[in-house]
Amino acid sequence: MAAGSAGRRARIGVIGTGWWATYAHLPALTSYPRANVVAIADPSPQRLAQAGEHFGISSQFADYRAMLDRGDLDGVVVATPHSAHYAIASDVLSHGIPLMLEKPMVLRAREARALVRQAEQQQVPLVVGYPYHFIQQHAALRARIADGALGQIQLTHTLFASMVLEYYRANPQAYADVFKWQVTGPQPNTYSDPAVAGGGQGHLQVTHSAALLLWLTDLRPREVAAFMEGFDLRVDVCDAISARFEGGAVGTLASTGAIPASQSAHQQLELRLYGSEGYALLDAMAGTCSIFYNDGKIDRLDDVPADGRYPQETTSRHLVDLVLEPETVNRSPGEIGARTVELLEAAYRSAAERRVITVDEL
Repeated sequence: MAAGSAGRRARIGVIGTGWWATYAHLPALTSYPRANVVAIADPSPQRLAQAGEHFGISSQFADYRAMLDRGDLDGVVVATPHSAHYAIASDVLSHGIPLMLEKPMVLRAREARALVRQAEQQQVPLVVGYPYHFIQQHAALRARIADGALGQIQLTHTLFASMVLEYYRANPQAYADVFKWQVTGPQPNTYSDPAVAGGGQGHLQVTHSAALLLWLTDLRPREVAAFMEGFDLRVDVCDAISARFEGGAVGTLASTGAIPASQSAHQQLELRLYGSEGYALLDAMAGTCSIFYNDGKIDRLDDVPADGRYPQETTSRHLVDLVLEPETVNRSPGEIGARTVELLEAAYRSAAERRVITVDEL
């Protein structure tokens, strides 16, 4: 533990008081003994007042830059619409403040790389909001892959089928009974308007499966080809992405956001990783993972309890832990976020231009 950190609470500011901040981050931080949420910022007076009242936070800012200038923040969580991420994150890092940035990290690869460099220059942690990286079973699989259990990774496949269609239809209220938000829900344009969201399924959901794949395997995307379809929507709801990675591995990422609310218990997030020495099957929704070795052995990793399969509280709390214990390993670093942005930007360009896109073009 860092000198002087014993018993200290990290002073955290939160930028953005919309539904995910009030549904995940603020509950996680205000219930965490190591954290003290000292300020919140949002340009909406109504959202700001609602969050402040609900969580008992009196220091409120319409302009996040005034919050950053207060000078006593140990860390900042940014949970704003996707298109706003880069400018806000860059301002946070320019103040030398550790940052937890919601996914997708940003919408452009050059912006992602700029943030990674900025965090390195400021020598502060940059955490990207991917809860799946904080599941012990997933960490165990990652360690085995790093130790060579699968040999050389040759083929990867991810499938993510999720319940988000009504978000893309600008009808978030359709999910009120599912999420039961107590403060505020998503705005109609948050995920339906390309100017705000960037894309649809790619930026909201494939970002999860892609980041988990890249974190587990340490692969780097090099070439990407994709088809995306929105049907009657302004953003994509079905994505079929193929990638070639450094070292020769190839892979596919398939995703749909059209699982109906009536089947919300049967969403799917599956990863299949095939290597020269064996293969791994991960079913994140079922909480199961097994490794099948060429010599016939099977390694079944400990199942993940149902209440731990999407630990949404972990990302903002991890920022606190990194602040108080700088030697802690960042389990969702900006580097993985940047590779994910590279893959997704290449995929969107490929779908639009109907050709293979190389990461070097971005």
